[in-house]
Formats: sequence, structure tokens, C-alpha cells
Amino acid sequence: MSHLFNHKIRYSWCVGALMCASLTACTSDGTIDEVEPAEQLPMQFSQAALNTSVTRAASNPLAQGFLVSCYKGIGSTDVQQVMGNYEVKYKVDTWNNLSCWNYVGTTADGFYKDQLQRYWDVAAFPYRFYAVTPCPASADIPQFVLTSSQFSMPASAEYAYQTCDNGVVSGGAEPYCLAQVECTDVSNTNDKDMLVGGKTIAKSASAYSRYVALPFHHLTSKVRFLIYNNYKKEIPNDFKLYNIKIKAASADYAIEGRAFTADLTSGSIFDGTFTDVTKGDDTQKILVQTDDDAARKCDLKVAVDREHAYDCLNPAGTIINDGLLQIPQKNVKLSFSFDVYGVEFNRDFSNEDHSIVYDQATKTIHYKDVLIDGTYDLAPNTINTFVIKVNEFYPLTIDFSAELTPWTDVVGSIDTNLEN
Repeated sequence: MSHLFNHKIRYSWCVGALMCASLTACTSDGTIDEVEPAEQLPMQFSQAALNTSVTRAASNPLAQGFLVSCYKGIGSTDVQQVMGNYEVKYKVDTWNNLSCWNYVGTTADGFYKDQLQRYWDVAAFPYRFYAVTPCPASADIPQFVLTSSQFSMPASAEYAYQTCDNGVVSGGAEPYCLAQVECTDVSNTNDKDMLVGGKTIAKSASAYSRYVALPFHHLTSKVRFLIYNNYKKEIPNDFKLYNIKIKAASADYAIEGRAFTADLTSGSIFDGTFTDVTKGDDTQKILVQTDDDAARKCDLKVAVDREHAYDCLNPAGTIINDGLLQIPQKNVKLSFSFDVYGVEFNRDFSNEDHSIVYDQATKTIHYKDVLIDGTYDLAPNTINTFVIKVNEFYPLTIDFSAELTPWTDVVGSIDTNLEN
């Protein structure tokens, strides 16, 4: 399995500048029980674990803030809301060196509603945080449901797949990325990332005794395709594979998804589904295709092992970032079409359904819509590298495998290191 390295961008919370004049007055807005003054420890956001994002209309989503809800007493009979769809903005104050992620303010300060400073209740752990980045527009925030039992986004939050034609990527939309974190106790070292199986979140040293790190993850999946051959017979001098076409053979393959919803009483956000889905037609389900241009042909004398495999998304040197965006879905079937030049037989032939045809005059075998054995799941936040290993060209013998790599986290443009 491949490994991607997390790059850390750290975000700090300026506590002193945001304290209310009366601590008792700002501990509650009616949604939670008040915390005794002696127990007050401000709730603050600090670092986030980040990595390269997919290109989108807003290329730096964290720079636009995030929307967050928080609940305490998870698992008890007294679960209480602490933050309900709080808008979190980055507040720049270079004069006082107090730039920070800020959620305390009123509509007069530009927030869509009045929001109060919150404090940890040490007797009410565990806490859970649910967040979306970038923060939706104020008019859209009420359409997002972030509660302890349900997560949902409106139909306007549309996700879309990508295709690749001769190295040129088309389509693709991923408007929001998501986070779900559980703070199990007052310790600053035991927080869990619920979108990666409850993995403990690694935190850097901080001046704060207690803070929340929110790793944002991708709801979409990515796919890429590699080809190499293990042909054991004599290799022709000119041995090429080209006219590649990789299709989703599933009848109900989703190419767009809207109105995502998840039942959080029985799983995480990533266990949810899109309730409004557009399914692709036969043409739309072509995920990757190349033509017979010399620069786009796979040289089978080079592509002889996994290390030297031909990248179907990169046929002419174009760099494709990690793969093509796809809507997460289960039981995906794939088919594969391609031409091979250089194999010599003593006559023309074809199989019964004409999916494999050999033309002796051109020394070319044409393969059309050859079904790949098995089905595959495209899970959120995962890069799926499908490796096609051709052992024999007639009868066609293919080993097909899927390599799964975690697709890490979302990039932000604000690198402050304010905790140092």
C-alpha cells in the first residue's frame, strides 16, 4: 500500500482577545448546561492535518473558514448541543499578533447569527465535532444539518465525476470536505478522527492545554489505471498497446451526487449516501480513453513490470494529480478496450462475440469491452489504483488488481505558526 505524507498547517485560536466581559453570561445561550466558573477551559481550534487538495473553484477552502457543530455527553442519556452550525472565520490581527480562527461574535461582526464563547465541561466527555469546509454562504448554512444523529447537505452541494481523454481531464466537482472528531477526555492527546476508523490525531506541541484539531477529508474517491505485460513469448521489435478505453460497466454507475445524508446513530459521515444521483449513459461511463497517436501508445517493451507500468491518465506526459474524481459507490464493474500491434498469427480470427478480433494484414488484435472479473468499491477519501497485467494476448489472460491508498486531507493557504 502506498503512503502519503501529511503536511501540517497550524491554526491558532486567540483566547484572550475573545473573552467575554462576564464569563457567566457567555457560557450558555440556552442549548447547554452552564459550566461552573472554576471548571472553565475555553474551547479553541488549533492545528489541522492537511495535504494537497483537488482543484476546485475555491482552491483554498480552509482560507474561507468552516462550519462546525459540537455535542457533549456522547453515548449518555444526556447528549447536549454545545455549538450548533457555528460559522468559523479566520480573523487577521497582525498588529496584536492575535490572528486566529474566530467563532465568537454577532451578526454585526459579519456572522450569520450571534455566537458565544464555549467552554469544556470536564464532566461531560466525550465530545464530538462535525465540520464542513469551506464554510457555506450565510444564506445556505441553515440547509446544512450537523447534529449528533444526522449529517446532511442540500441538493445545491453537487459532487461530480471526472473523465480523461488523451490526458485531458474534464468535469469534476467537490464543493465541500468534511471532518468528524471525537474528544474522548480532557487530555489533549487522545482525540480520534472518526473518518479514518477512530485513529488518534497526532498533534504538534502547543501552548494551549486543550484544543481541537480538525482533519478535513474528501467525500469523493479517485481512480487511476496502470498497464503492464508479462508476455512470455518472443517480444516483437515493435510491440505497442493503444486506443485504450476503460469504462464503468455497471448499469447504475453514478456520475453526479446531490443531497448527501448520513445517519450518525449507526455510523460515521462516510457511511452516508447521496439521495439524488445522476447515472451515466454508455458514453458518459467512458472514464479513460486514448487514441493511436504515437505519443500516446504504450510501449510494451518498456511496460514489463509494475515499476514501469504505463499510466493511462498520463499518455503524453501530462501530470494528472493522483487520479480522477469519482462518486463513492459500491459493486462497480469495469470493462477494458484496447488494440495491440506486433503480435503475429498465421491467419485472421475472432472469438464468438467478436470482442476479440485479429487482423493479420495489420498485425493488430482489437479487444472491445472486455469485462474485468469481480466488482470494486469506490470508498470516500481513497485513491484506487487499478493495475492491469496482461499475461497473454490470445487467449487473453489478464490479472487485475486494486491498490488502495488513503487520500489524505484538504489544503489551506494560511500558514501562521502562531503557537510558536
